[in-house]
Amino acid sequence: MEDLTVRSERRQVGRDAPTKLDDLLYDAFYSAAIGGSVLGLFFLLVDVVAGQPFYTPSLMGSVLFLGMTPEAVTDIRLDLVAYVTMLHMGAFGALGLGLSILVYEVELHSHHPARVVTLLFLVIEGGFLISANVFMPGVVAAIGFGRILVGNVLTATAMVLFMLKSHNPKAWDRLLHGKPIKPIY
Repeated sequence: MEDLTVRSERRQVGRDAPTKLDDLLYDAFYSAAIGGSVLGLFFLLVDVVAGQPFYTPSLMGSVLFLGMTPEAVTDIRLDLVAYVTMLHMGAFGALGLGLSILVYEVELHSHHPARVVTLLFLVIEGGFLISANVFMPGVVAAIGFGRILVGNVLTATAMVLFMLKSHNPKAWDRLLHGKPIKPIY
């Protein structure tokens, strides 16, 4: 008897190797959306607690687009928040694509997630610190290095956990149950 079932072209959760470009872009989009959202929400929370919602992106936009010094920024401008948000989305899109390519090509997902989080954190932190000091002098000091550090650790962790869940559901289950990712024999 002939098999008449229709096979899906889309990979299922737990896949090991890419089958199409759309799978790579799927991972890039979602990891970027998750990472960018975590960082944006973290700084929104920090700004709300400080009594100045949207201060951080407004500060960055004022320094980057208007050439102001961080000390001169007193008002929150929503147009600059929107510009920085677009820039933020583009940067995380590129970061998500880079992470997806690394996961596929180098198979970072087969290593312990802590190593991948550390690597991704170093890329995010280094990239931001270098670009902030070149294009937005004084912003790191105004925002606070500790806040940037915590935000980037949360971002890297969220992106790597998405990749782990997406590519290795057995390892994800082991992580949720407090077991080593790879069984120790």
